[in-house]
Amino acid sequence: MAKLRVGIIGCGGIANSKHMSALRKIDEVEMVAFCDIILEKAEKAVKEFGTPDAKAYEDYKELLKDESIDVVHVCTPNRSHSFITIDALESGKHVMCEKPMAKTYEEAVKMCEASERTGKKLSFQLVIRTEILQKIFMLKPVQKKANLVICIMLMPMQ
Repeated sequence: MAKLRVGIIGCGGIANSKHMSALRKIDEVEMVAFCDIILEKAEKAVKEFGTPDAKAYEDYKELLKDESIDVVHVCTPNRSHSFITIDALESGKHVMCEKPMAKTYEEAVKMCEASERTGKKLSFQLVIRTEILQKIFMLKPVQKKANLVICIMLMPMQ
């Protein structure tokens, strides 16, 4: 079985502490591309987590041109999650998007619609606080149509 080829977009704190360190433990995965607006961060990730032929990018759109990548992890600042995710889905990649999924409900719907339109899977995890449960359940009609995977961790309000 071929390994799942992963690209990481955003090589900062959450990517280093959670995503890349977890992915390196999965035998069926290889990290082949890394992108960050600070190129040195992507180059560091290549050396620490990448395959011998892994590439570093400064522009995520260049990473998305690599047809050998199966899935991308979007680990960028929150404000960029929706448009990077939509671009990735439209370039033929499955997407794991860091939380929050989007800044607005409308952006989240557009992401789900892109998943449905392209047939590519969109996944993200959430830490749910009770006051936002209603908004999540508003996504259910979209979720039924899209290839959407939601991983939820419930936490009480502090």
